[in-house]
Amino acid sequence: MINEYFETNIPGVYAIGDCAQFDPPIAGRKPVEQVWYTGRMHGEAVAKTICGQRTAYRPGPWFNSAKFFDMEYQVYGDINAKPDDTVDCLYWQHEDGQKSIRIAYEKAGGTVVGFNLMGIRYRHEVCDQWLRQGTSIKEVIKNLKKANFDPEFFDRHEKQLLELYHEKFSHDPIESKHNHGFLALFN
Repeated sequence: MINEYFETNIPGVYAIGDCAQFDPPIAGRKPVEQVWYTGRMHGEAVAKTICGQRTAYRPGPWFNSAKFFDMEYQVYGDINAKPDDTVDCLYWQHEDGQKSIRIAYEKAGGTVVGFNLMGIRYRHEVCDQWLRQGTSIKEVIKNLKKANFDPEFFDRHEKQLLELYHEKFSHDPIESKHNHGFLALFN
């Protein structure tokens, strides 16, 4: 068991990575973080502490990314397979069944709380910023093309998500700057 400074119950002994269990867990995180990027962040924080600059671990929103053969997978923030009653999701799946996007948001207020992507890759810094800033589902959909990791080589699916948004939120449409209809946002 460790605290937010990676200190164990033995003075001068620290633990990081897969063998470290936070007590209490960092807000919004699990007690054990078993992915490479958190291990790197653990090492950076504990190195500062060991070198005399006591540094607490402040990782921000959860993130994980993997590639299984040719399938990209990403998760950002708090997104559960079965969200509780306070959360809803905007979900799109490509007709080939190989790509999907799920954006979880709070029902009251529309704040985005998580992203789950299969077969599609988004920019970490964009999704992280949206989660840290409490961005609304409307603003995320409106600015979704900013999240594309590599729009030059990957298919883009913003139009389909915008259409889903309008089906679900017909009372709060997203208008384009030039009033050519909402799909003009993504041309």
